[in-house]
Amino acid sequence: MLFVEIIPLIPRVLAAALVGYLLGSIPFAYLVARLKGIDIFATGSRRAGTANVFWHVGRRRGMLVFACDVIKGAVAVVVAWMLGVPELLALVAGLAAIAGHWKSLFTGFKGGDGMVVLVGVSLAYLSWYIMVGIVVGFVSVLLFRRSVFRSSIGIFLGFGAMLALNTLRGEDWSVMLGVTALAMVVVTHNILTHADHRPETDAGAEDELLIEDRPEILGEAARLSEEAILREVIPPDDEEEAQHP
Repeated sequence: MLFVEIIPLIPRVLAAALVGYLLGSIPFAYLVARLKGIDIFATGSRRAGTANVFWHVGRRRGMLVFACDVIKGAVAVVVAWMLGVPELLALVAGLAAIAGHWKSLFTGFKGGDGMVVLVGVSLAYLSWYIMVGIVVGFVSVLLFRRSVFRSSIGIFLGFGAMLALNTLRGEDWSVMLGVTALAMVVVTHNILTHADHRPETDAGAEDELLIEDRPEILGEAARLSEEAILREVIPPDDEEEAQHP
């Protein structure tokens, strides 16, 4: 597509991107967790995504969030097509939906990793290809479930499988490469930001609690430290004399 042909499409692309961002911003994970009285941003990995809801809120609720996030990614692309945006340029709307999921307008610009929204965007484009990718990705996540980057590994291997299928069938590479590039953006974002979050797992959750999350422990530690300091300053004999003059 020539640049001259793109210029008239800019208003449509911008409108599609805005719709995509607003759709992506709908915080399904936050809302579903809130219905159970849980703040998803103070639980588990502190991310508003399927995995965190699945492990720390409930299995069925996690699957509900998965379905909703897939739908909002797919709908963002379909709306772009309805606005007359060409197939490849509609990826802008998909990226906007993922960005909305990362930085939701409705939760103080907090969100999740966007991988399930990516599945929805891919599903709108690749039909049964993405089903194969989902299976490969899901199996990969199970195999690497002890890794903090298991979701990234699942996306990487799932899209690798889809690229292999595309090669074998000799399909048009433009769409496949466009969606794969979007997937690599999501994976890179997840890797770069993962240090700010905790892993989503229910195994040994009590052992993984940080002291900063337990103010009573901090208070006890502060009290003990004060007593230790007093013992260093006042010898035991002097302390007894001070108590029994």
